[in-house]
Amino acid sequence: MIGSLASAVFGFGTALLVLAIGSHVLPIKEVIVLATVLFAASTTTKTVLFGRQIEWKVVAIMAIASLPFAYLGAQALAVVPADHIKRLLGLMILIYIVLTACKLLPSFRIGTAGLLVGSALYGFISGFLGSGNLVKVVIFRELKFTKEAFVGAMAATSVLSNFAKLASYWQTGLLTAEMVWPALALVVSAIVAAVIGQMILNKLNASAFETGVQVLLGVSAVTLLI
Repeated sequence: MIGSLASAVFGFGTALLVLAIGSHVLPIKEVIVLATVLFAASTTTKTVLFGRQIEWKVVAIMAIASLPFAYLGAQALAVVPADHIKRLLGLMILIYIVLTACKLLPSFRIGTAGLLVGSALYGFISGFLGSGNLVKVVIFRELKFTKEAFVGAMAATSVLSNFAKLASYWQTGLLTAEMVWPALALVVSAIVAAVIGQMILNKLNASAFETGVQVLLGVSAVTLLI
């Protein structure tokens, strides 16, 4: 519930809590599968709630381009250790944060080609690690979205990839019938948190929102490294 609430307010953060805490309770692959159920419910609900503010052209490009790579990443999860990929992603995000904070990051415009490459990377990381949101955060920050458009786009671009991952997890035997009841509980939690999060976001100013995003981004990156 707390993880979903953070995601509803700042656009991401569910994976930070669910994957980090869940890995101490269940085997990591089971955590990733159940977390994906939570993500699917959360992103679908937020897409409906923020539909009017979403930049649908960007969302359509990313959602479609990331879909096959999300499936490939989910397939790779069944056979490839995830530790090295996690640490590499965490290091890349930390470098991005430092360069941004020191104003050393070159200014650039993300065109269609850049969006396609970023979408492919997001899809694969999402399927492989359970969440590729950190890649999207960087892309959408550089696109200068409003806070509502940011949260909406973060959700809408994940809907198709989340369901693609669930299909792959079911096919490979990672998602099982025994997970039905905890999955239903996660779905209810995600929906309630999304509704509450929208009310909080409406009262949050742009500066506080940007600070929250930056803090979550940094904490998420460090979590991947340790």
